[in-house]
Amino acid sequence: MTTRPYISFPAFFLMWAKRQRWDVPDFHLEICEWMEKRGRLAVLRVFRGAAKSTICALYQAWKLRGNPAYRFLDRGADDNVAMKLSSDTKNVITRHPLCAGMIRRKVGIEKFNVIGNPDARNASVTAQGILSNITSSRADEIINDDCEVPKNIKTPDARRILRERLSEEVNIIVPDSKILYIGTPHTHDSIYDEKIKDGYEHLTIPLFAKHVRQIGDGKSRRFIFKRGQEDIYVMVGRRLLTPFDYSVSKDYIELKEIPFHDEIVDIYEGCAWPKRFTRDEISLRRSELKTQNFWDSQYDLAAKPIHDIRLNPEHLIVYDDQPITRVANNAVALFVGNTQLTEARACWDAALGSENGDTSAFAVIFGDTTGHLYWQVLDALTGDVYEQCRKIKERVVEYQLPSVTIKTNGIGGFLPNILRRELKTSGIDCGVREEIERSNKTERILSAFEVPLSGRFLHAHKDIYSNLSEQMLNWQPMKASQPDDLLDAGSGCILNLPVRIGRIAKEVNIRERSEWRPISADIEVELLFN
Repeated sequence: MTTRPYISFPAFFLMWAKRQRWDVPDFHLEICEWMEKRGRLAVLRVFRGAAKSTICALYQAWKLRGNPAYRFLDRGADDNVAMKLSSDTKNVITRHPLCAGMIRRKVGIEKFNVIGNPDARNASVTAQGILSNITSSRADEIINDDCEVPKNIKTPDARRILRERLSEEVNIIVPDSKILYIGTPHTHDSIYDEKIKDGYEHLTIPLFAKHVRQIGDGKSRRFIFKRGQEDIYVMVGRRLLTPFDYSVSKDYIELKEIPFHDEIVDIYEGCAWPKRFTRDEISLRRSELKTQNFWDSQYDLAAKPIHDIRLNPEHLIVYDDQPITRVANNAVALFVGNTQLTEARACWDAALGSENGDTSAFAVIFGDTTGHLYWQVLDALTGDVYEQCRKIKERVVEYQLPSVTIKTNGIGGFLPNILRRELKTSGIDCGVREEIERSNKTERILSAFEVPLSGRFLHAHKDIYSNLSEQMLNWQPMKASQPDDLLDAGSGCILNLPVRIGRIAKEVNIRERSEWRPISADIEVELLFN
């Protein structure tokens, strides 16, 4: 096997770029330097049309030039997307002057070997879509290039399947190998954002270095913006304004025409690739995009849900403390952190818990003396009704719940007596309330959540935040059928007045609990004065 002299990846890239007569913007070299030096787990997010996949193909050719035994697994949203990267890599190896003699003429693009690969089972480059079977594969590096696309992130279930497929990769890589994600986000809970939160090293390059978004009020034409030294781009709605449509000062932009009420005004500065993304090109792309979110996700790299968010989980206050009891002056109190809890609300929105049916949801929300609400429990129950009742019984004892409200619509009509019998058999003293829902579910959810969210007094425990925020972000008031059972269970807690039952709930062979809710009885106090 011939030993080839070392060359850095930026130099390898520039040699190819010169051969192709490319204009090379600064951020291309920034990507090349990062690609060479990055660690094992990494995410590369660069705006649409930035040639990031082309750079990735050059990276694979450069890596195989230095180590013919290296093995890549290229993955994309489907086989065709994955094979675009492997095909481009093959083209570079065939034509790059520093890769002469690395590859035989007749090789495929789904998988191919460079000369010197000792592995008879795994090719130097293998291309397979996310849904393809990779069980028996092995790789030194997996590159997920555009694995997240509109067709596989439309629903929560589709996003779940995507994550399940990607999670298999940890079983494919060999020790000390690498995983790289490349792409632009297409959804509010993008796989790229998730990996970055998990600690993946990342490089993010939006089309513009600086961006300020403001909303028109139908009255003002002046918008705050502290300008730098580079060209400014002003967009109103889907229109890119010309420099004649506004004036620029040091601290603000003044438009000649007043934007409509609620019209989006975007002010940008510092285009990453002005020679390719001219004003005419930017104007065309902005005007042709069907939604504002598509522009935000593909060029600002900040995806939002494809609909208006009515219940914004960003307005939740997330906490991670567990409720604990404290005893002082012969009195028992329940606290979350330093906050005393004074009421508990529990609601069961029952269903059979089948895989494709409605979710059987059980929620517990505590309240404090100031009116703040603490959403502690949000269970999606499974199994038959007896299994679900046993799970609720455990929650009653765990949090010393004074009562549980059951929505008796549908199968819920049979459940109060079953739950009462389960609690009584175990020696647990807890009230079971029945509630028939006659109001519209959408109205119920809105009336329960909008005020606590806008007032910033609804707290959510970190253990339930992921599932709760998922339904909140995807919930649409006008949609007839959608996953909203977790929200409806929470609405049952929020809308119900607190129930105070002055008895002690207990279970046989389980330690008795003390009453943590403030006592409501009259107390006689005798004052003695000297």
